[in-house]
Amino acid sequence: GLGKCCRVCKSSLQRSKIPHLALANGNWLGDIPIKLCDLTWAEKLLVSRVCYNWCVVRVQSSGMHKLCANVVFFSTPVPKIYSVLLPSCEELSQVLAFVYIGPTQPSEKDYRCMLLLVHQNKVASALNWLKLNHCNYADIVMSMQNLEEYPEEGIPVVVDFCMRSFASEGEMNRS
Repeated sequence: GLGKCCRVCKSSLQRSKIPHLALANGNWLGDIPIKLCDLTWAEKLLVSRVCYNWCVVRVQSSGMHKLCANVVFFSTPVPKIYSVLLPSCEELSQVLAFVYIGPTQPSEKDYRCMLLLVHQNKVASALNWLKLNHCNYADIVMSMQNLEEYPEEGIPVVVDFCMRSFASEGEMNRS
């Protein structure tokens, strides 16, 4: 049925039209290479040649929903195009902020579930694959010095903790 379609796609299908963003409209890019398919959001940010946003990630820890995350992007006037990847941790912390909101500090288990987790070897492997297989990455220089700054497995920016108890799930959804 149409129960699992977004409103826009559902409307198109009810009019017997192919939705604008459907794969059948030429939007299929092909299979994603293994080296790139399971990168976390932060790892994708690190291997991107273009940095055009400031990002604030707010994660709430509460009762039924252990992690509810919102990512807020603030557009910067001029995109930064990298010729050396990875950016340094200091450079990354200028465009990425992470705020954890909850009744207690996040645990190691909480960190492992987050979209900001970075695995140093996955990032290096993805960059090597992109350099060999993607024309826009052929000229990049991979900074091993910057790579060494990142944790083998961890969050590459400072985590700000904001203590907050949630009275109800409804209150959490309003904030």
